[in-house]
This record gives sequence, structure tokens and C-alpha cells, in this order.
Amino acid sequence: MAEPTQGTATISASPEAIWRILHDPAALARILPGVESLEADDPDRFRGVIAAKAGFFTVRADVTASLLDADPPRHVRLELAGRVRSIGGEFVASVPLDLTPIDSGRTQVDYTVDVQLSGQLERMGGSRVGDGLRSQVADLIRNVEREAAAASASGQ
Repeated sequence: MAEPTQGTATISASPEAIWRILHDPAALARILPGVESLEADDPDRFRGVIAAKAGFFTVRADVTASLLDADPPRHVRLELAGRVRSIGGEFVASVPLDLTPIDSGRTQVDYTVDVQLSGQLERMGGSRVGDGLRSQVADLIRNVEREAAAASASGQ
């Protein structure tokens, strides 16, 4: 599998606001790309279904999203572990997020994306699937920004 990908983004929200979004099941469902359903299973674990386009068809996976290695509100590792329906195979995407406050209430988010695939999923073009999961982190960051702006506008 490919080496982990690293990145940095700036979000117009405090680390505390981002932390609240990550721990709110409804907000988490809105920010995770491709989520069809998501429910809290524990305070820091959620179960649901994620869908992603793969060429001309949509692949669905039963997924567990966990918030691990928590150091509120500075660090958390988002882990998505899933089993793909129909074609078989499993994946684990691990995304540590380091949240550093910067000027004007903004936060610098440093992240790493590491994707592991197994079974039929890996054999059927694992590098493309892994690259797709990595690219969805950019969507995740944009969605956190949007969610934070909406929460701020509603006074939360």
C-alpha cells in the first residue's frame, strides 16, 4: 500500500468548535464524505454506511468510525474501519488530526492519512481505492469548515 499522505489546512473555527463537531453524531454524519447513515455506538464510536463512486457503480461499506488517542481539543485520530458490501474486502483509514489555534479564532489542522486494504478490495485496484479515500480527506476538511460556519451562524 502507498505511503501515508500528510497535509495541512486552515479552518475558520477554534479547536474547541472542531472538537464539538467531531463528537456530535449528527455533525459527524454531515462532514464525513459519502455517509448514508451514522449512529453513535459509544461516546467515541459510531456505526453506519458509507457510499463511494467507483467508476460506473457505487460501492457501499458498513463502517465503524472511532475517535481515538484523544487529547482534547488538540489531537484526535479518526479511524474508519469498514467491510465493503458485494465485492468483499476491508479497509482501515487512519487520520490523526492535530488542531493548533492560530490568529483570529482559526485553527491549523495537520493531518496524516494512512489507508490499509485487504481481501478482494485490495486485489481489485487497491491503489485507486486508497487514493480515493485519501482524496476524501480534503472533502472532510471543507465539510468541517462548512459545519463550523453553520454552527457559528446559529449561535452554537
